[in-house]
Amino acid sequence: MSRDTFMFMFVLGSGVLAFWVTVCRPRLAPRSFRAGGIHLVVAVVVGSVLAPVLHAVPGLPSAASVLISLFALALPAITYMLLVGLWLVQLAVGRAFSAGR
Repeated sequence: MSRDTFMFMFVLGSGVLAFWVTVCRPRLAPRSFRAGGIHLVVAVVVGSVLAPVLHAVPGLPSAASVLISLFALALPAITYMLLVGLWLVQLAVGRAFSAGR
């Protein structure tokens, strides 16, 4: 498996996890655009900090340290960023349907 294929599947898996949280845990979603905006700001900060943190993982670039950094740091961060996007879409759709009534 090439690196690009792995990263595609990794992000796709994060998207599936985010979708699962959205469907199975709807109470976690923000109820207002203000709360959604706060989550959006946090997601942007997480996204901007993720790459430098992954490059600063101590130790030799062994397979174990790469896998640990991917699954302990990158997977939750990417899943959260995608989850916030889904939450904002839900808020927008909810607002559009409530305005149309």
